[in-house]
Amino acid sequence: MYFSRVTLKLNRLHDVLHQKMQNSGPYAIHQWLWQLFPNQDKRAFLFHEEQIGKGYQYYLLSETEPLSNHDLFSIETKPYQPKLIVGMRLIFSLRANPVVFKNGKRSDVMMNAKYLAKQQGLSSKEIKIRQHDAAINWLIKQSETRGFSLLTTDDQQVHCTVTSYNQQQFSKRRDLKPITYSTVDYQGVLTVTDAELFLNTIYRGIGKSKGFGCGLFLIKHYQ
Repeated sequence: MYFSRVTLKLNRLHDVLHQKMQNSGPYAIHQWLWQLFPNQDKRAFLFHEEQIGKGYQYYLLSETEPLSNHDLFSIETKPYQPKLIVGMRLIFSLRANPVVFKNGKRSDVMMNAKYLAKQQGLSSKEIKIRQHDAAINWLIKQSETRGFSLLTTDDQQVHCTVTSYNQQQFSKRRDLKPITYSTVDYQGVLTVTDAELFLNTIYRGIGKSKGFGCGLFLIKHYQ
């Protein structure tokens, strides 16, 4: 596996590309990043977008090494194979698209929690708490089969928080129905419970909308 830091060269975007990025957002970025992996029919990378000032930076995790040169990006790449052991604690950040299924249909975890809380007549403050808890509980449930735990071994408390929640909408083309989904940004500390399984989770990503910049765990050792 390879881990890359890719910076978008905004000065290389002519008017058409600027318009495409404005209208199509994550879909346009996904297409451009895919150009770093020529001759691949299937997406074999995860990415995470960070806004740096007025610019954009992308962290990529890929099965193959990306191109070293591209007109739109500056690219830094290194081999990636984390050494994980059971009990290791890691600081992590994650952008995910947490969903639940109701009556066979996919529903945004945060909006579902808001709907249920409103039915109970809860206050705005209580609704936000319910939404935060619903997002955390989604990640806890995922952790049960993904080789990690959000419960710390010291005090058995969940050391994780939601830092942002955004509803996304974009169109691949003007004549197509807009694509809508939501993103939740998490930050916290996790404990590795199964090293091989969690490594596989890192490599494959977690949750929906991976093609739009969701699902990539960014990790570092907990001091």
